[in-house]
Order: sequence, then structure tokens, then C-alpha cells
Amino acid sequence: MGEAGKEFTSRGEVFDKNIYLELLKDPKVLAIGECGLDYFHIEAGSIEKQKEAFIEQIKLANEVEKPLMLHIRDARPNGDSSGRAYADVLKILKKYSKVKGNVHFFAGGIENAKAFLDYGFTLSFTGVITFTHDYDEIIKNTPLDMIMSETDSPYVTPVPYRGKRNEPSYVKEVVKKIAEIKNLPEKEVAKAIIANAKRVFRI
Repeated sequence: MGEAGKEFTSRGEVFDKNIYLELLKDPKVLAIGECGLDYFHIEAGSIEKQKEAFIEQIKLANEVEKPLMLHIRDARPNGDSSGRAYADVLKILKKYSKVKGNVHFFAGGIENAKAFLDYGFTLSFTGVITFTHDYDEIIKNTPLDMIMSETDSPYVTPVPYRGKRNEPSYVKEVVKKIAEIKNLPEKEVAKAIIANAKRVFRI
């Protein structure tokens, strides 16, 4: 929630490369992000501002050879977007990006998933998969070496902790669900996800 009870809106960042370069001095910085396009709550003119900032963030990622951590969110279900943010992000990536990365909190459709996987980006899933079947087919069809897991805490708390504040330790529930959907041993999935993170973020 924003000021005076107003909802958060995506205004679009004014990109300042110097701020990023200062942050990049820290060896703990492994990627550029979250960056991308958010069409969920937008102000007039925001989309173009978001695109401009995103392009500059991609150029910086190219320059410092860091992977991208993408944030992509479509409009509300009754809005004018159905995968449009995902399509717009991919179009910009194909034009400007020399690096790959991860699609944080993947919430697109199966065609969006295929397009990003084909382009070489991993897909990350959250606790949402523990209480909806919307992503089962996507997870089944995503190669194990292209999957990540996360919590997005303090939001989208997984089952069996629904109603509580989400915590990073709950990521084990996401991994457990991925293993269940893919019909694989949980240890195998956990090991693969760790290897994926090490590969993508070069750690």
C-alpha cells in the first residue's frame, strides 16, 4: 500500500547507472535485477518508462557480464494483457541482451514458459504451486536443469503455512511440490536446483 492508503503503482524507474556501479562493487552482487516489466498497477506513461529503464539495465548486465533476474507481471485478469508483459520482455531481451538469467516468480502461460526456456532463461516457482494446479503442466514440461525455486517472502506463503508470514526456510515446500509434480525424488530435485543456481549465478 502506498501513501494515504493508495495501492502501489509501477511508475517506471529513472535509471542511474552510477548507483548500480556502486552496488556492483560488492562481491555479493550476483545479478542485475529484479528488472523487467510490471503491467499490474501502472500509471499513465509508465510502460515506456519501464521499457527505457529495462533496456539500460540489460546494457549494464551486458557490460558487467552478470545474469538478469527478471520481474514480469501481467495486468489484472480483467485487464488488457494476456501474456503481453512476457512477450514485451522477450522482445526487448532478443534485441538487447547478451546475457541470460532467471524469470523470478514465473506466472505466465505455457507458451510464455516455452519461449523463455528456448531463449535460455530458467523459470523460478514459488509457494503458489502448493495451492493451485495452474502451473503443473509447465513444471512437468520444464527440464529439471531449467527450474529454480523461491519463496518471494513475505508473500505467497506455501501450504502448510498459509495464513502465516512467508519465510525463506519454507522454500523446502516449493521444492517438495516440484518433486511431486515431476514425480521425482525430492533429494534429486533439490540437488538439481542448487546446481542450477550455481550455474546461472556463477557461484
